[in-house]
Amino acid sequence: MMKSSITKFGEHNGQTVLMYTLINEHGTRLSVLNFAGIWHEFSVLDGNKRVNLLLSSPTMIGYTNNNYYINRLIGRVAGRIKDAKYQYQGKTVVTPKNDGLNSLHGGDNGWANTFFNVTMTPESIVLKAKITSAQDGFPGTLDSTIEYLLTSDNQVMIKMTGTQSLVDGVFNPTVHAYFNLGETSNILNHILQLKSDNHLALAVDKVPIGTLSPNQGAYDLAYSSSLKRPLIQLKNTTSEQGFDDVFVMNQSAGKTVAILKDTVSSRTIEIKSKRNGLVVFTANTMTADIPTNHGQGRRWIAVALEPQTLPNSENIPEFGDVTLKSGETRQEVIIYQYHQSF
Repeated sequence: MMKSSITKFGEHNGQTVLMYTLINEHGTRLSVLNFAGIWHEFSVLDGNKRVNLLLSSPTMIGYTNNNYYINRLIGRVAGRIKDAKYQYQGKTVVTPKNDGLNSLHGGDNGWANTFFNVTMTPESIVLKAKITSAQDGFPGTLDSTIEYLLTSDNQVMIKMTGTQSLVDGVFNPTVHAYFNLGETSNILNHILQLKSDNHLALAVDKVPIGTLSPNQGAYDLAYSSSLKRPLIQLKNTTSEQGFDDVFVMNQSAGKTVAILKDTVSSRTIEIKSKRNGLVVFTANTMTADIPTNHGQGRRWIAVALEPQTLPNSENIPEFGDVTLKSGETRQEVIIYQYHQSF
């Protein structure tokens, strides 16, 4: 039988932020906040130590004084929509601009800035919210249910379900989870393996332009590559100075899309998803005013791994169909499996 608790974590915009926690029989702990569905903790017992596999903040300030979306739920739509608009059935659908001329991560009033109603079951934390067009600027109403499920074999399964009403809309959610599996202030001792041969070509404003680039050089992560080599290479050759890229998942790869491992401790996270895209972002410009469980924010302190349908697919149909028609329900699932070695 799992243990559970509800405690006050802090406040945001005058509202109380609560933390909901589950602990399985191995001592593995899952904690989620009611604000933005922030995945605050995925910690394991490693010998006599408790280690949080996620980059997290001890206070709300670290989650809200920056634009890194640390561990937030992202919905209705992950990634960027070019020029904050798309064509649907011969009409122009306008979405909120919050990243220059573009929409990013569902706008400023999507899941990432929502207080959810939360309930708990013996094995899961369930968040619900009704997102209206008046709230977030996307078409129609989206009844949202997100379930964080902790299993006895140290797996976290996140089920994101949307039911659309009034008019047709779009649904392409993810979790902006940042990982540092070690005990240092960077991920240079990590290796990352991706089931991918290509990544998306991006414009200067990071919007996909519709073409693919082969994973060569720093982008070749097919064979459990150390992150130190490509990160140093990208620091010297790109304006991002690290990864901020969308990798195209091999459709024949099955469910496992990424394996991240800390070579010092052998702690490993295996990520499973049926989606065709994975954003890899290595916190290249994170600043020291962000308090975290790995010290002050800094470059490469963690890596965000975000499974999703390829972004800007609203404007590039061959990237995937994220349309959610009125009256329809769709569920997207991401699985994070912990291994001590893999």
